[in-house]
Amino acid sequence: MNDVVREVTPPREEPGRPRVVTAAIWLWGVLGVLLVLTGLLFAIATAVGITDPNTGKGSLVLTAIVLVIAGAGTLVATRALRLGSRPARAALTGIGVVLAVAGLVQLTFLGVGGVYFVAFAVAALLLHVPAARSYFS
Repeated sequence: MNDVVREVTPPREEPGRPRVVTAAIWLWGVLGVLLVLTGLLFAIATAVGITDPNTGKGSLVLTAIVLVIAGAGTLVATRALRLGSRPARAALTGIGVVLAVAGLVQLTFLGVGGVYFVAFAVAALLLHVPAARSYFS
């Protein structure tokens, strides 16, 4: 009987960074870009005049500004997260919790918004699983 030993080469990942953190970084990067794009779409819709007549332009402008700032902050914090920054982890957790709750409230009471709140909740939770905790300590 000949037992052939086959070696499996594990996938390469950055040294010292767990895969769950890499997944969180990618997810936060995508969410940051989507926040910025959504803010820009609000601004364009307001400028062109494609708005609900019952919604004031001031509230749409404010929403656009807040979304772009939140998206830019998310992208900056995501870059710092790559290096294991604990303040970036705390900031992204805060953004994730606030936007997940806001999305859930919007979906519950207005019936619109989709399930993007799940992505924010998952992104925040990925930063706190045991493998990720050891990376940030």
